[in-house]
Amino acid sequence: MSDRDREEPVRSGDVEAVAEGDKSAPVVARERVFVGTGLFWGLIVGVVLALAVIILAAQNTGNVTISFLGWEFSTPLIVLILGLLLIGIVLDELFGLIYRKGRRRTLRDRDELKRLQ
Repeated sequence: MSDRDREEPVRSGDVEAVAEGDKSAPVVARERVFVGTGLFWGLIVGVVLALAVIILAAQNTGNVTISFLGWEFSTPLIVLILGLLLIGIVLDELFGLIYRKGRRRTLRDRDELKRLQ
């Protein structure tokens, strides 16, 4: 197997030369693809965040009283912190979904206008 055979695959849309010695065939610019490089860093960040949450939970076990619109209840501080964190994550994802959907529609409309001109 030659060194050419070991190179990364050509992305769709690129043209590949028919024969290695064929000078008339178009030259293909190959783009390097790095696969799997984010897994290691993602794992490290996940472990660090998990440790931070464990330390946070261990240090915030005291009860807090929450009063809201006439309701009053007591809960450990860590439950309140994690609950608010979860609500924040869900709201962020919902607003991101709405933004991405509107952005896709804008880009699709722009492509449609270019096609029609």
